[in-house]
Amino acid sequence: MDFELTDEQRDVQRAAVEFAKGEFDPDLVLELDESGRFPDSIWRKAAQLGFIGLHYPEAYGGQGLGFFENLLVIETFCRADSGIGGALSTVDLGSEILLKFGSHDQKERILTPLTKGERRLGVAFAESEDGRDLTGFSASAERRMNEYSLQGKKCFVLNAPLANSFLTVCKEAREGWITLIVEREGDGVEVHPVEKIGLRMIPLGDLLFKETRVPAPNRVGEEGQGLNHIRHYHQVMALRSAAQSLGTAQGALDRATQHAKQREQFGRKLSQFQIIRHKLADMAVSIEGTRWLVYKSAIEFDRGRIHPSSLLVAQLEAGRRLMGVVDQALQIFGGYGYMAEQAIEHYFRDAWAIGVELGTEEEQKDAIAEILLGPDPVKK
Repeated sequence: MDFELTDEQRDVQRAAVEFAKGEFDPDLVLELDESGRFPDSIWRKAAQLGFIGLHYPEAYGGQGLGFFENLLVIETFCRADSGIGGALSTVDLGSEILLKFGSHDQKERILTPLTKGERRLGVAFAESEDGRDLTGFSASAERRMNEYSLQGKKCFVLNAPLANSFLTVCKEAREGWITLIVEREGDGVEVHPVEKIGLRMIPLGDLLFKETRVPAPNRVGEEGQGLNHIRHYHQVMALRSAAQSLGTAQGALDRATQHAKQREQFGRKLSQFQIIRHKLADMAVSIEGTRWLVYKSAIEFDRGRIHPSSLLVAQLEAGRRLMGVVDQALQIFGGYGYMAEQAIEHYFRDAWAIGVELGTEEEQKDAIAEILLGPDPVKK
């Protein structure tokens, strides 16, 4: 495998760096994080410059690049700021489901406005704290001629208060598991915001559907494909979250390094103490090793032959190293790191939220062990 970025990939990376330098104002970051507001104007500028959906085909407003290039942008933005970077990376959640399973009309209707900054998309799968637990699914749809009637509740939907459309997985008596495109402004759709302590620029909410009418052409893919959509989404979300982890960890290291160069204790710069130098070195090693695991999985994804074990290892390491790096960065800042005016404080809160998106270490280890050893007989 070639570990060098191509000239085009470096150009994408450089463009993202320049955009973040010009738009991610530190004072604005603090204001948005404190108020829990989405960076609306920055999102629209990012869309105008082609950063949203650059991996979509040109026919739908994209640039025809790979998903890997999209992850490079997410990593770069999150390095500049974990809050704004995270917010920009979630405005088109679920778009990869439409790219793979959607009709031409659905792609044109949903994806093209996403790239223009005119629309935001949400994914409504989870009905419990564990979004991967499908045993308690209760959301159901009933096919009535040329439409569906949707009933049920979905929990912890990212961007719920802002999204225009939601990809919603439910069960229909005859068609089985299906995914419907549900418009936010439709009758019988209620959004209930949920507060959280990290990634505050990404609003969270629960959705309640009460006999919500959904046109039949809004079903994505074929009958019974809903579970395939969920599996595909979890793969993509793992890569998106891993890229967020990389960027956030690198941003924390950048800030800790700068602080160590400037801060004096006992008549010496922090950067002159061996223990601080070793902490920074360990952080850099953690990030670099994880970066290539994530890049490898992203390249495999673009080639259409992603290996579950590779993705799980990258996912596990991204979450593990993110928490370790951000925790060490906070320690290097000392008491200053606990103050709200220091960016490292919200990096710490955001890291925990990203960790939730990646999933727990236990479930990832279980999945890796199952690949190595087969199913756990105790759980049968």
